[in-house]
Amino acid sequence: MGGVLTGVFTAPMKYLTRWRWENIWLVYALAGQLVIPCAVLGTVIPHLPSLYAQVPPGRLALVLLLGTFWGIGSVTFGMGVDRLGAGLGFALIMGISTLLGTVLPLFLAGSGGLKPLPFALGLALLMSGVALAGMAGMRRERAISARERRYSKGLAICIASGILSSFFNIGLVAAKPIQDLAATRGAPAWAAGDAVWPILLLGCFLSNAVYCGMLLTKNRTASLYVQAGSWEWLGALGMGAAWIIGVFAYGAGAMSLGRMGPVLGFPIFTALMLVCAYGAGRISGEWRGVDRATVGWMNAAVIVNVISVFVIGYAR
Repeated sequence: MGGVLTGVFTAPMKYLTRWRWENIWLVYALAGQLVIPCAVLGTVIPHLPSLYAQVPPGRLALVLLLGTFWGIGSVTFGMGVDRLGAGLGFALIMGISTLLGTVLPLFLAGSGGLKPLPFALGLALLMSGVALAGMAGMRRERAISARERRYSKGLAICIASGILSSFFNIGLVAAKPIQDLAATRGAPAWAAGDAVWPILLLGCFLSNAVYCGMLLTKNRTASLYVQAGSWEWLGALGMGAAWIIGVFAYGAGAMSLGRMGPVLGFPIFTALMLVCAYGAGRISGEWRGVDRATVGWMNAAVIVNVISVFVIGYAR
């Protein structure tokens, strides 16, 4: 469920035509990264502020810092895709993020009795699926756009974004004591797995809010908030709700998988996110007019990603 929702949460953006990107993204970030997680978890986890007070300050600071890095990775994602193209940029960022976000937690948590061959094979299949998606995306970009890309700068930004985006999952591993503490205080099982998000997402929100604020000032687009109708507000708020529910689902699912949850869950989460993002694009007509060979490459990427989910799951 986490992969599905985070894969399609940006779908409403193309219909919110009265706002610029920064208007939409700031409202989405405010709802999905700050208001909804704090309201929901503050309600279902007993005495959430006092829970954080029992966590060592150094651990809280680490989680907040990792969340800030993750937020910078989110901001640079859009910049890198703009310069390098959606196909190559998205595949490069997701490939680096998935690899680091899976392997680094594996070192932090230990092997935990994983079957090494199925895990390595499943991860290799996922990376192959990402590469196939990148090839299809590049072919699609060449077919629909002739504008010149700034490859050297775009490549550097995409690499940085991929590295920083992996801190999403590393932060979840670093916050394991917070999850365990929430479980001992009577929080529901799903909420205990998500107790980390208010801290991790605070750092992410700050990075996104600063960048959106810079764009609102530079482009003088803050006035669009009072000129838009309810459609823009509902769409952006809906994006935030869909995204945070997906993140909640991933956090709860990863914890239910045990100590190796972030290691096993993250590549599955990523694979389904890629598949559903492609599906949403097909439904909305983003691939209309693209030649059959290119669509075939992308369909192959989807099939490989789906197979990787089952192979990685067998590694437990």
